[in-house]
Amino acid sequence: MKPFPPEKEEDFAPFFPEEVLRRGLAYAREGRVLRVYRLGERLLGEVLGSEGVPYRVEVGPGLSGGCTCPYPGFPCKHAAALLYAYLERGGRDLKEALEALSPEEAKALLLALAALPRVGGLLLEALFPERALEEEVRELKAAFRLGLWPEEALEALLLRLPKVERPEPLLKLLEALLQAPKDPGPYLGPLLARYGELKGPLKPLLALLLRHPLPELVRGFLEMAKARPEEALPLLEGRDPLKEALRRELLFALGREEEALALMKARLEAPEDYLALVDRLLALGREGEALFYAEEALNWFGKDPRLFPLADLLASRRGLPEDLLRRFHLRPNLSDYAALKALLGPRFREERPSLLKAVKDPALLARIHLLEEDWKALDRLLQRAPPEAYPALAEALEERLPGEASRLYLEAARGLIKKGGRARYREAARLLRRARALDGKRVEGFLRDLKALYPRRRALWEELAPLSSS
Repeated sequence: MKPFPPEKEEDFAPFFPEEVLRRGLAYAREGRVLRVYRLGERLLGEVLGSEGVPYRVEVGPGLSGGCTCPYPGFPCKHAAALLYAYLERGGRDLKEALEALSPEEAKALLLALAALPRVGGLLLEALFPERALEEEVRELKAAFRLGLWPEEALEALLLRLPKVERPEPLLKLLEALLQAPKDPGPYLGPLLARYGELKGPLKPLLALLLRHPLPELVRGFLEMAKARPEEALPLLEGRDPLKEALRRELLFALGREEEALALMKARLEAPEDYLALVDRLLALGREGEALFYAEEALNWFGKDPRLFPLADLLASRRGLPEDLLRRFHLRPNLSDYAALKALLGPRFREERPSLLKAVKDPALLARIHLLEEDWKALDRLLQRAPPEAYPALAEALEERLPGEASRLYLEAARGLIKKGGRARYREAARLLRRARALDGKRVEGFLRDLKALYPRRRALWEELAPLSSS
């Protein structure tokens, strides 16, 4: 773009969407631009919107700027209207005019403007930002009690934060935000950053955190505590779990690993404590120590399923038979079963009953029996298996026993069709496609029987149509 403000329409028109520009021109011709003025290289003003509400608009070089209207993009039609109004009205640069005033003239002008309620309120906020902030905090609390979420007011408060020079008003604003009917998370970051810049006391901040342990509040507190550990660490003494967690994270952030780890080791009371400690030790590159505590946890808590990551760690890093046994008992799988059979040798016969007892999944049990070619055990399993296990069992048997797999797919499909419903018909069609890949003639006979049983089930035959036609 050419130097700003524009001198003719061609200076800005190519940078607007055609419809936005057209509506902006219409607004300008309708007299909706209530005021427009220049401040250096920026144009500012108010434009009356379609709802009868004036929007504040600011446009600068490169069509940068903003508008208080709800339009998601910028520049909007109100910005276009402001530019057209400026071309029509022109006017002196307000910045140059103000800079030309003598101190006495500037003071007299401010006093005159202060008599206007709207301008006087803005001047009051500029001169006493903390007092204005406290007033707005009271208004926020009232709005929150009514379940309202005044987003524009919140954003205006954030813009005013750099002018606040004492931490106390910021703490009041923080207390108010923690009573909001919505998640105040996005507004906490800038507020806590300014509180930290002003070296606000950590004690009241910690008190709020203990009542409202929001992630943003935790992060903000730890950032400040890292800069002032001599103030923070005494506050984090005691047996409160959250205080202990904060103290531990602070010590890690300060590079005091041994103290932090000592705290974690002193609190090893539940599986979660061991999991956190082992993760931390691994992150610090202390693998041997991590494996020691992983084994201790498994010895203490046995087959608690939450400890599978520790059993998996030991099995993958050490690969001892005892490690594989632990992992198998927590989460049985075919590869561990095969590995144990190879590693244990004669001892495997003793362990086998407990291993099989740990397997609750019929499909996995079928794969184990296939691996060992234990046909009697497999036959007993298939006779006892519930119908809902048929699809998984069939998939396990496809390669070695395709005929039996096909039979199970058909039985599972029969049960679904009998229950009825389009979703079940769709699943039955999927199972029949699997069965057809194994024994096409059997599936054709199955479909003929179905046609005789359910000739008028329209939804069924819509789902089975691809099978019937191919």
